Amino acid sequence: MQDDPPVTSTTAKSAVYVVASKDYLTTCDISDTIFELHTDAQVICHLSIEAAMADICRHSTIAVVFAEAGVALVDQLQLDQIIATRGSKLVLMGTAAEAELEAAEIGSYPWPVLCRPFSAAVIKSWLPPRHTAPKATAGNNAGPDTLPLHLRIVD
Repeated sequence: MQDDPPVTSTTAKSAVYVVASKDYLTTCDISDTIFELHTDAQVICHLSIEAAMADICRHSTIAVVFAEAGVALVDQLQLDQIIATRGSKLVLMGTAAEAELEAAEIGSYPWPVLCRPFSAAVIKSWLPPRHTAPKATAGNNAGPDTLPLHLRIVD
């Protein structure tokens, strides 16, 4: 999978984000925060980083990948190398990443970790600066029964 060249996405010219988490509430919190800052973002959600790899490889650029993974899984999938070629940031989360971060010397863990409990401010700190003005009808605030146009939950 890592040898496949990226295919330029034709579905959206907006920033692409990937969220790979088994925790539905975490996925929703991250997605909502992204849409709050980038109303035209495309957020692709998977239950695991392994399942997200095809979507990651499909896009030539990705803003941020939020992955429930630890160092061993990142190394196994060569995730850091794959997303680096797409100009992306990698943010790890979940039990493995939190335990590894706690065990590591201060400042020696290779990637940022979204530790629980977290706030929207922490998520926003990893997002690129806002490039569009907020729209009253975009994002998760479009109406009581509507979903954002660019949120795709795959698994």
